[in-house]
Amino acid sequence: MRPGTFDLLILGFVFLGLQAWWIIPIINKNNKLNKRGNDLRVEIKQLEKLYKK
Repeated sequence: MRPGTFDLLILGFVFLGLQAWWIIPIINKNNKLNKRGNDLRVEIKQLEKLYKK
């Protein structure tokens, strides 16, 4: 291996780790919001059916 290859690999892993550290919570929060939005849509449809009768 050439000199510096190991340092470059460590730098890459640190960079990827830091990127994952802030982006994974954002993705999880987005998924929770989408799930809640879908639940609300289902509830709205049920209420619309109830009040149409």
